[in-house]
Amino acid sequence: MSSEEFLGVRGGGKGILLARLLLFLSEFMSETGSPQVLQALIQLSKVDGRIAVLSAELKQLEAERTARAHSLIALTQKREARSKVLADKKSLVSREEKSIKGEREKINDRRRALGTLNNYKLQEAAEREIDYVSKQIGQREDLLLGIMREVEILDKETIDADAAIQGMREELTVFEKSSSESIAERKAELATLHADRAAQATAIGNAQTLTLYNRVVAKFPSDPIADVVNRDSCAGCFMKVGPQVPVQISRGDVVKCPGCGRLLKLPAES
Repeated sequence: MSSEEFLGVRGGGKGILLARLLLFLSEFMSETGSPQVLQALIQLSKVDGRIAVLSAELKQLEAERTARAHSLIALTQKREARSKVLADKKSLVSREEKSIKGEREKINDRRRALGTLNNYKLQEAAEREIDYVSKQIGQREDLLLGIMREVEILDKETIDADAAIQGMREELTVFEKSSSESIAERKAELATLHADRAAQATAIGNAQTLTLYNRVVAKFPSDPIADVVNRDSCAGCFMKVGPQVPVQISRGDVVKCPGCGRLLKLPAES
């Protein structure tokens, strides 16, 4: 059977076909109810919208608190790693200073001993060896100065890191106090809203309609019900729904948008 025969349209009446198709879809996507049930669902959607907002705010607060704590941990770990490097370099500087000082003393002793050498060739060889060792010591001293400059930089970075960590700890303490209060307030309101929601859901009494509504809320927690704008379009997805939909809603039918699946209501209803 063709779609024209199924919908009772013959002779290629495409406009009539479209109108009947929209009518068929709206009938398929609706449930017969009463104005009271629809109004109850609208009120329930307001509660669910507030629950969605509070839940999102709670999630954001908890995520920010976790992120701040992780940032503090990361900065502390970085500071500890830098402190270890600093300690190792300071130890190296101390060892090198002692070693170079000992080598310098030995060179000075050998210079003083040059006067005791009567052989010119021996004295000349000793001087060349002393000069060679002195140059090596000079190179070590240059390297030591470089390490000492690194130590100064690391010392400053460590001091800056300590100040940053202290500031971050203070900020985290203040934020945890304020966020804990905000979280407690939202959780208390959520508990009240969930109790209110349960009572409203029970009062609706229509299990099939409530199941349909809960499925829509799972997909659109903050706005499960959308207005029909210009009496022919869904405000949620802007799909054309057909002129018969306002009539169905007026008589209390629960109508789903064939596009997004939200439940539909007239703009005057609230």
